[in-house]
Parts: sequence; C-alpha cells; structure tokens
Amino acid sequence: MFSSLKDVSEGLRSTGYIADSIAATTVYLAAKLHKPLLLEGPAGSGKTQLAYAVAEAADTTVERLQCYEGINEEKAIGKFDESLQRLCVELRTKSADADWESLQAELHSQQFFSAGPLLRALQYEKPCVLVIDELDKVDHAFEAQSFKRSCSCFGLGRYLYHFTGAWVDLDERKRPKNTPRLFGWATPQGWREGLRPGQAAESTSSNPKLTPQEREVSAEDASVLVRQIDAMAEPLGWRLYRGLLKTGARVWNPAEIRDADVLRRVLAQMHAAERGLRRLDAALDRIGPEALVPILRSLRLNSLNQVDCLESLKKIVLEAERVAENHPLKPNLPRDRPQHPV
Repeated sequence: MFSSLKDVSEGLRSTGYIADSIAATTVYLAAKLHKPLLLEGPAGSGKTQLAYAVAEAADTTVERLQCYEGINEEKAIGKFDESLQRLCVELRTKSADADWESLQAELHSQQFFSAGPLLRALQYEKPCVLVIDELDKVDHAFEAQSFKRSCSCFGLGRYLYHFTGAWVDLDERKRPKNTPRLFGWATPQGWREGLRPGQAAESTSSNPKLTPQEREVSAEDASVLVRQIDAMAEPLGWRLYRGLLKTGARVWNPAEIRDADVLRRVLAQMHAAERGLRRLDAALDRIGPEALVPILRSLRLNSLNQVDCLESLKKIVLEAERVAENHPLKPNLPRDRPQHPV
C-alpha cells in the first residue's frame, strides 16, 4: 500500500490530514505487516478521519462497519435474500427438467447473498481500508458469532490467532530502521501455495543453498531448540524469560526465531541465567534473604521478580557473593525466604 514512511507522510499531508511522526510510522508498519490499528479517543479526535485519509492517500476505498448495541452477524457479514430465493424456486419448479442439485448450489451462491461490510472488504481486487467504528459497543454474542464466522469462512483466523508482536527498531527520530519480514503464510500468495502457521521449515526454506535434506534437519533442530527454550520459562520466571527473548532475538515467542544460531544463543543465555539464580540461592543461604533488599534497591528494583536481563542478574549475584565472602555462616536460616519467580 505504501512504499516507504515518507510516502505515508506525504500522502496523509496531501489529503489535509495532519499526522505526527508516530501516527505516520504506525500506519506504515501496520500496512507492511498487514495488521489492524486500534484507535481510541474522544469524539472528534480524528479516529475515523485517519482511516479516510489513509484510503485517499493509497488511492483506495473505505468500507465502514458501524457497530451498535444489538448488531448481529447479518449486518456485519451479510445475509441471503430469502424472497429472491423463493422466487427462484417457484420459477424453477414450473420447469419439468429442474436440476435440484444445481438449484441448491445456485441458491447458496453469492448471487443471492447481500454482502455486508466485512465481506465486501474481502471482495475488492485492490485492498481497501476497513473501518470498524464504535467496536466497544458490540455485545459478547456478536463477538462470538460474527467475527468467529468471518475467521472461519474467509481465512481471517490466521491473522487473529497466529500473529504475535513484532519488534521494530526505531532510530533517534522514531523512524523504523528496517521493515520486519512478513511470514510467508501471512501473504495471499504463500497461503495459496499451502504455507501454514507453525511450519518449522518455513524459517529455512528461504535459503537456496540448503538441500531438502538439510532443510529437514535444520527444521528438526530448530523445533528441539524451541522446546528447550520453552522449558526454561518455569525455572527462570516469566519476567526474566521474556526479557531474554526480547534482548536476544526481539521476539516474545521462540517459535518466531528463524535462525538456529539465534536459538542457540538465546538458549545459552537462559542457561547462564539459570546458573546465576542457583548461585544467588547459594549466597542467600549463607547471608540470609534480608541482605538481598539493599542490593535490589541499589539497582532501583523492588523485588527479584523485576529482573529481566542478564546484566542486572549478574550484578545482583556478584554483590550477593561478595557479601557472603565476609559473612559468618548462618546454619539455622529460615527456609521461607522469597525465591526467584516461577
């Protein structure tokens, strides 16, 4: 839709919409990643107008679904024209050679279906801008039926259930340094070719130097590494586990890491963190849990649960071991001291 961030900024400006660098960057990344934008704010703040400005800048159209209390899937997706169906049946029954199987298929075709905004948005040859306005006003029944049916019928589920957060590095002016690569299964062409979420071989299939046998082995190795990384969440605690994934690979989910070397590096960091926690436990067994409080405060931390990187953990462990070297042994320490997060 947009070739560059500059293209977005200039396009919005040409429509008369004044957008700051954050808004323009968000629109650009959402278009590149094929992901939706959730806008909130008071009435008149320009939420809907931004959608129309993006559509005008991209030279496309807008489909709008206005939500309200009591809206159902027929308003969102569409419904069959029953009166037209009955008329068709009455006309065909007057013919002696009526083919009932073909008639049934015809009655359930789009010829007799009145499309709603969600379906019309999928029928354009050129991608349009779909605006779902006042989304917070829909009830649970509509969420459960209408959107679930859309995901099932039109393949939207792969975007809602399989997409996860993508890290984008920004420069000092808050502009993206690079554009994240979209998963092959998330592109229309890749989906038609049979690519599906969770296929481990996708991460290596783009390397033309690998033979099919090498790709299979690489995919198997990557799957093993992902399982080993997943198993580290419990001994490390969720905060430290997520922090190591963020700093080591810029992902929240290890299954998104496409490079086996990166997987091994992240796993090695997690093993190092696990060893550090064991060393900390040993030091606290000697000096007592109360000695941990000033160490954490020196790092502006309230608890060990807030540690999310190896550097902070290393400082805590080294300081605890330094204190333990000059501390007399306490053989009868209470065993209910705070443990590292699980």
